Amino acid sequence: MKDRAESARDDLAFVRALMSESGQVQDSLGQALLAGGACYGIQCLLQAILATGIQVPVLVHLTVGILPTVIFIILITRISIRDRNRSQHSVGTRAINAAFGGGGLAALTTALIFGWLAFRTQNMGTWLLHPIMICVVQGTVWYIAFAIRRRGWYGLISAGWFATSLGLAIMLGLGDDGLIVPFLLVLAAALLGLMALPGWVLMRAGQHQA
Repeated sequence: MKDRAESARDDLAFVRALMSESGQVQDSLGQALLAGGACYGIQCLLQAILATGIQVPVLVHLTVGILPTVIFIILITRISIRDRNRSQHSVGTRAINAAFGGGGLAALTTALIFGWLAFRTQNMGTWLLHPIMICVVQGTVWYIAFAIRRRGWYGLISAGWFATSLGLAIMLGLGDDGLIVPFLLVLAAALLGLMALPGWVLMRAGQHQA
C-alpha cells in the first residue's frame, strides 16, 4: 500500500511538472518562432515578387536570399545566450523545446539534402520539396506540443501546417512554372500565420506571466 501511495505521488509530481510552464519559457519560445516566421515569411513574399519577372540587380536577389538567414541567426543566438543561465525547465517544457530543436535540425538537414540533389540534377523542383518537408516537420512539432499541453489552438496550428504541406505538394505536382508565385505566397502565409503569429501570442502570454 505504501509503495502504491509513493507511486501515485510520483505520478502526480510528474504530471504537474509536465504541465507547468513559466512565462520566461513561453516568452523565449515565442520570440524564436516570431523571428523565424517573420524572417522567412517576408523572404518568401519578396521572392514571390521577384519571381514575377521584375527586373532588379543581382545584388537584390542575393540580399533576399541571404539576409533573412543572417538576421535569424543573430536573433536566435541572442535568445540562446540570454536564456542559457536560466533555471531548469519542467519536463513538459524540455520535451517541447526538444521537439522544436529537433525540428530545426531536421530543417537544416533537409536543406542540405534537397539543396545538394537540386544542384546535382539541376532541377528546381527538387529544391521546392524542402519547404514542403518543413511544413510536415512543423506540423509534427506542433502536434507534439498539443499532445503535451492539450491546448486546442496548438492542434489547429498543427493541422494548418499539414494542410499547407498537402496544398504545396499538389501545386508542385501540377508541374506548372506559373504556379511558383502562388506557391511562394502560400508558404509565406503559412510562415507568418502559423509560425510568426503563434510566436507573438506565446511571447505576449509569457511576458504577462513574468
